[in-house]
Amino acid sequence: MFRYTYYHVLYVGLINIMMFVPSILIRERFTGAILGMLIAIVIGSVMALSMMVCFEHFPGLGLPEICDLYLPKWLTTFNCLLASIFIWLPAGVIVVYSYSETIRMFFYPDMNPYMNLLLMAGAAAWASSRSTRTVQFINEITTIVSSPVIFIILMKAIFGPNLNWDAIRYVSGYIKEPPSFLTVASATFLFSGYMSLTIFNRLHTEGFKFRFRWLVPLFGTLFLSVTFFVPIGFHGTVGVEKFVYLWSMTADSMVLEYGFINRVLYVFLLIFTGLSLLFVMNTWHISILLIRYALNRSVTVEEVPVPQINIWLALAAGVISFAYMFAINMERNEIVSTVWLVARFFMEIVFLTLMLYFAWRRKKEKACV
Repeated sequence: MFRYTYYHVLYVGLINIMMFVPSILIRERFTGAILGMLIAIVIGSVMALSMMVCFEHFPGLGLPEICDLYLPKWLTTFNCLLASIFIWLPAGVIVVYSYSETIRMFFYPDMNPYMNLLLMAGAAAWASSRSTRTVQFINEITTIVSSPVIFIILMKAIFGPNLNWDAIRYVSGYIKEPPSFLTVASATFLFSGYMSLTIFNRLHTEGFKFRFRWLVPLFGTLFLSVTFFVPIGFHGTVGVEKFVYLWSMTADSMVLEYGFINRVLYVFLLIFTGLSLLFVMNTWHISILLIRYALNRSVTVEEVPVPQINIWLALAAGVISFAYMFAINMERNEIVSTVWLVARFFMEIVFLTLMLYFAWRRKKEKACV
């Protein structure tokens, strides 16, 4: 069962382009992005591995149930609502808006943007309202189907003739520049897949252990390096800053010579449609279950039929997406994403601190038995 956690690490690392992480790093490529990424790799890896070790002490329990063991109920309720409303729900809203606009601009710019959002938000809302075990199975299927194509595209980009390694080496020379806090905070997002354990740890049985933990820093480091350096290699040290849809234009700079497939852009957007919906499904599902736990503390991993409250909360998330599109544009969306990345970083530190305390209490309890 531990393999499911690595699926979350994988798709979160890939979806960082929709949270504008590469754009933030590119803006600071001469002013500390390199050192900031190195610091983020260390911080992100330590936080991810520490959280995974802590959750091993509580098989079958999500973070809300663990909080109930050691904290007052009002504080558990506050934590659940805070994380749901300000972290998990906005993450899905930002990504579904960002990707619906991206795919509309490249595929059918004359289409009504609300119609495109309806298709994506509707699919994500329906999927997020399913049971936790069903959502986990969807994660596995989508990740296994998408990953090989993504790695082919990445290998094509890295080893293709159009990548200018001199531009990459030039930017790498700014390693001594001190990074900003925003650089470090945003770069750690690529390691944040472990936060899915907040809910999905309920699926782990007694005695489970995470094996191959080295995959977490490996995935994070790989995706962070690729999403930052590849656009620089394709567009140059100066030209890379001029693109709004950075990675979409980077994909459009590549060509696949495999049968009827020529432009990488179409394959890229198709694959990331699935990954974006996967991310939104998971963030809204976690948000729904956190709200439900705060309301009545009665949540199980298998629920047949699906409770009506799941459907209503999922529909509410979809409606919020429409309100967000009405009030925002791509420039403001990038600002909101930046604020969310910083807020997420602080929230992860708080939750890690809580989990370290809970794990210490659990070990102390076992020692006294």
